[in-house]
Amino acid sequence: MIKIAIFKNEKNLVTGYEVSGHADYAEEGRDIVCAAVSALTLAAVNGLEEHLKREVAYAYCDGHLQARLKQAPDDLTQAILATMEMALRDIAGQYPQRVRIKEHRR
Repeated sequence: MIKIAIFKNEKNLVTGYEVSGHADYAEEGRDIVCAAVSALTLAAVNGLEEHLKREVAYAYCDGHLQARLKQAPDDLTQAILATMEMALRDIAGQYPQRVRIKEHRR
């Protein structure tokens, strides 16, 4: 199972996330659930860094990704992170035995 933790501040703005595990929906290299989650979460890091020029502390190793904003979240970072969250929740809704999302307040 893929476990996703989404971290939010007191204003309900996403400040970071962590993704671990594997969906085991199909064999490695053909798992559409893992591929979708990976694409969304890595694209968010890329969008934050490359498009918005925001600093993101992140680590990615063997299917485990941790990412958090180094600065306070704003409307632009939320456009990317909230879109990622919505898409991940859609995937979790379609594959509840494969993806679990928990929200944490910091």
